[in-house]
Amino acid sequence: MSERLGSRGTASRRRATIRVLVVDDSALVRQILLDALSLDPRIEVVGVARNGVQAIEAARDLAPDVITLDIEMPELSGLEALPHLRQVSEARIVILSSLDDSDTMYQALALGAVDFLPKPKGRLTMSTGELCEQLQKTIRTAYRVSPDATAIDGDTIVRTMEAIRARSAPPAVEALSSAATGAVSRIAVAIAASTGGPPALEKVFAGLSSTLPAAVLVVQHLPKGFSTSLARRLSRAGTIPVVEAEEGMILRDGCGYLAPHGAHMCVEVDGSSPHITFDHRQGPLHGVCPAADVLFESVVDVFGEMSVGVVLTGMGTDGAAGLRLMRDQGGATVVQDEETSVVWGMPGAALREKASNRTIPIGSIPAEVRRAVRARELSDE
Repeated sequence: MSERLGSRGTASRRRATIRVLVVDDSALVRQILLDALSLDPRIEVVGVARNGVQAIEAARDLAPDVITLDIEMPELSGLEALPHLRQVSEARIVILSSLDDSDTMYQALALGAVDFLPKPKGRLTMSTGELCEQLQKTIRTAYRVSPDATAIDGDTIVRTMEAIRARSAPPAVEALSSAATGAVSRIAVAIAASTGGPPALEKVFAGLSSTLPAAVLVVQHLPKGFSTSLARRLSRAGTIPVVEAEEGMILRDGCGYLAPHGAHMCVEVDGSSPHITFDHRQGPLHGVCPAADVLFESVVDVFGEMSVGVVLTGMGTDGAAGLRLMRDQGGATVVQDEETSVVWGMPGAALREKASNRTIPIGSIPAEVRRAVRARELSDE
């Protein structure tokens, strides 16, 4: 049986607090999470579970708003439990795991998790302060997500679960060698994303082709160590090879470049060849590094009206100012709509900044990007 904490309380109390179910097979971790969450009066832990089976039962009985879910657990793992949790509860699910396999984290997102938070490495008790702040913030963000925002279809569940059971990923794309063969880019597509971004980016790249006459640059807010895996996943989503960007890489058509964690990715031009560079001196902007605003500004400086900017789902305001600058310089700008965004913070901020006239569902964004790139290609002939 799952363990229950406290009472359901009154209707007004339930509205005033975020009801959280903690799922982890470690008694120590469960206690640390309980202590961390108890410090926030807006959060109420309504129960704990030690494995996936208990988690499903507790989610059905306790009606939590948010579930923190470990991956590696006995009887039923977090990934195996995820589809069942989505069926019995409208709770938003946050993955909290020490597992180093970032591909597994993206599989969790594909199965409907809202976000993921790596456990601090080493002695967890020595990192409680850092974990406490990050966990509280992540739970508050997850709570703002509509339960419908991470809806997934049956085919996605089947494909993802088959990959999990096989314990093998599709063969990696040799993106780095492919990225060196395209024509030097005269058009750049810059994309910003945060919470809910990896699945959204996969949909965008699935709708683009390696014949696209533009380079695609991406800033996705991620914890350290996750960008290489995301680049592989985006490469598999379509035919555009995506690499984790490195200093000096020349931008080439039909190739994607993902900003790594810890430095702001920029574009500079040397002679006739635009290339990747990094700003290591500037600290975090909007609390993140890399920041999309830094990338967007540099893309405008180099490509001007031959630039296309896209702001996808995410928390905060990153990308809004840079997208407005791009629009003012004649570039095309695209903003994901609220209905298909997991969190409409960044797209909403871009709209308030008047960086774009309209918003577009995620499924229509690849076609809009292709149209905008084609229009700029024709204008340059």
